[in-house]
Amino acid sequence: MTTPPEPPATTLDWDAILAWRPRLADADADLGGWRGGTPTDAGAITLPHVVLGDDAAGFLQELYDQQVVAPFDWSDWLQVRGRRLLEQDRELAAATLEECRRLLAALARSDRFVEGTFLGALADGTIQRILRRVGELREPPPSR
Repeated sequence: MTTPPEPPATTLDWDAILAWRPRLADADADLGGWRGGTPTDAGAITLPHVVLGDDAAGFLQELYDQQVVAPFDWSDWLQVRGRRLLEQDRELAAATLEECRRLLAALARSDRFVEGTFLGALADGTIQRILRRVGELREPPPSR
């Protein structure tokens, strides 16, 4: 089975993605949190798990709907280039639209393997910083 090619980042509806910025930045945004880890009446402890709130779940669905999350070798990419983009502000400040798209996709996909990754990236501002860079790349250059 062949993997379909990812659509170019420049063809995606970034306006639909960027429309989430104010909502995600709002202090009252419903991001969700960890649930479980509590004893039952029988003495067992429920398994802790993440429950995304309405805003976080809606944004994640938008990433899939707009094909931001597309097949690519996100795991290997995230270990090298993606890590530099996430850990070094100057690298993210120079990121391309495709790199921003890959960061968002990698955070969404990695949450399936390390639960809480996506929620953590929303809560600590990582996703907002990526969206800020996307906004910069989408703005028309200043006129001279």
